[in-house]
Amino acid sequence: MDTDAVLQLLKDVSEEAINPRFRSLADAEIHEKNPGDLVTDADREAEKLLTAALLGAYPDAVVLGEEAHSADPGLMDRYLAAEHAFTVDPVDGTKNFVHGSPDHAVMVSETVGGQAVRAWIW
Repeated sequence: MDTDAVLQLLKDVSEEAINPRFRSLADAEIHEKNPGDLVTDADREAEKLLTAALLGAYPDAVVLGEEAHSADPGLMDRYLAAEHAFTVDPVDGTKNFVHGSPDHAVMVSETVGGQAVRAWIW
């Protein structure tokens, strides 16, 4: 995927999984990973969509998603050892998102050989 295609992916996922829930989250869509550490269904859905698209384009890459890492702490070791990898923060500023603040974003970064080569924020 070229740089513009990844940015478009962030925009598309935002429109599909995040924006429809902005200022309209139901209580059942808000969860705590740890006390005070919020995660929403929007976070989880957006991460799954981003991860699937990135792995579809780069099947040999490792995608380290914030929510996936919570479920599988061993993912960090695979990420650190990967020649090609992505990090995904599906809703950076989840507390802001939950409280209806527009100060939140979708973020993705790409590393090759352990060095950051590209990053996106939407």
